[in-house]
Amino acid sequence: MFRSLLLLACLSLTSPGGLAQVPGASWKPVRPTDPEIQYVGRWDFTNPEQPNCGWQGSSIRVRFEGGGLRAELSSGSVTETFRVVLDGDYAASTKIFVGARKFYALAKGLGSGAHVIELVKETYHGTNSTLYGLEVAGKGLVAPPALPGRRIEFYGDSNLAGHSLESEENKNAADLIGSTLGYAGITSRIFDAQYHNISVSGGTLKSMNKRFDRITRFSEDPRWDFSRYSPDLVVMNLGANNVGSSKSSIMAAYHTFLDDLRAVHPNAHIMLYNAWGWDYNETANYIDEVITARNDPNMSWAVFPWLFPQWHGCEADHGGMAEYLARHLESVLGWQRSKAADVLCGYGMGGDVANGSFEKVAPFGGYGWRYFDRPGVQRIKDASRAQDGKVFVRLVDQPIFQPNPASNGDTFTVQVWLRGGKAGDQVDLTIDFRDQKMWTNPLQSDTERKTLSSSWQLFTISAMAPATSSMPVFHTRFTIQPVKKSAVIDVDSISMTRF
Repeated sequence: MFRSLLLLACLSLTSPGGLAQVPGASWKPVRPTDPEIQYVGRWDFTNPEQPNCGWQGSSIRVRFEGGGLRAELSSGSVTETFRVVLDGDYAASTKIFVGARKFYALAKGLGSGAHVIELVKETYHGTNSTLYGLEVAGKGLVAPPALPGRRIEFYGDSNLAGHSLESEENKNAADLIGSTLGYAGITSRIFDAQYHNISVSGGTLKSMNKRFDRITRFSEDPRWDFSRYSPDLVVMNLGANNVGSSKSSIMAAYHTFLDDLRAVHPNAHIMLYNAWGWDYNETANYIDEVITARNDPNMSWAVFPWLFPQWHGCEADHGGMAEYLARHLESVLGWQRSKAADVLCGYGMGGDVANGSFEKVAPFGGYGWRYFDRPGVQRIKDASRAQDGKVFVRLVDQPIFQPNPASNGDTFTVQVWLRGGKAGDQVDLTIDFRDQKMWTNPLQSDTERKTLSSSWQLFTISAMAPATSSMPVFHTRFTIQPVKKSAVIDVDSISMTRF
């Protein structure tokens, strides 16, 4: 079935009534009050003919019979990003950028039959976005699929707000931010759940406690009516921006926020979810103490590793965060997965590296390995030249590396297939071990230099983390570094074993 989504703004021809037209198309208007429109998120229906939303992750979903769909939207003077998901295909979803009020094309040239469009607000740069109506090129809306019965509510800072989600290099341009393919969205789809994402870059425990009951981030009025959405699970991923304050004050801020959450969600499971690996005094070190002190059997905590040196996580990293969270929910709540994750998990599991053969790729293009200069690292899809599968990576004067969790006394063995651009090219293989500030110099580093041929060869390197060290070992990092700038190094089929 042929399908194509339009990425850019509005259709140019207008009718006398001001509505964008397509020659030969018969457009059927749909008012925002139509009962077939499903709204998810903190929508403000003070004016039901012009509902608006602010928080990222807010969405509408419709099923329609027709060849196209467009929406009349406005985000005022600020441009906000929306994601268009056609027929549940998140990997192939596209983005539109909504500013001034006009019609924005969501789908065009669709085949016969019913189609489902989900329109998700990806960003919250400062203003709410308003829906004025829809138009269907065809029969119109039909009854949509039932919304998921399970509900999750997330509170977070820039990590959950999806900063740098589409960049492995910590670039924070407005169009690189997102919610749908961040771990709030990924986890919710794994368990077939609706979700709310109440997150602000730079958010602290106190600042988010002031905003947790708002429809609009910058205004106390109107307040959100919690009776409209009763979550089964509340996830708080906050505290990173509190580092620098005393432990006692941070723990007190946790308790104040948890008191307020429990007051509005008496039956929800509430959990703290934090990362370790970037600061000696990070809140992940003692969220267990917070939960223990609550003596609330319907609360829990979990941690995930921060594997990117002082960077925000990209989609593949969020795939790892979602995996850690999903395993916690399976264990603590007994939830069962409805489907596999739809974004690559960039965290190695069970002592292995993630995506060692580079076969998988996140929707934006990342594949779970870090580098310092994108042009110097190429992911090449060519089964005739790959050692394993269809894909290999070529290094031109640039290293690739991947960190993973480690502890004192662990031994790691890495096997990797390598090929030089010419016989005699050399490469350095390094296994190092780092403390909780994983972005600082390693505690110990082991490097072996390998001389390559122009054919694939298997190489092995092993290293043992120090049994004792000045600071505890938290991470290991495996790095592949060409020795000379002129060298071209092909890499494939990496595996790591932890003993």
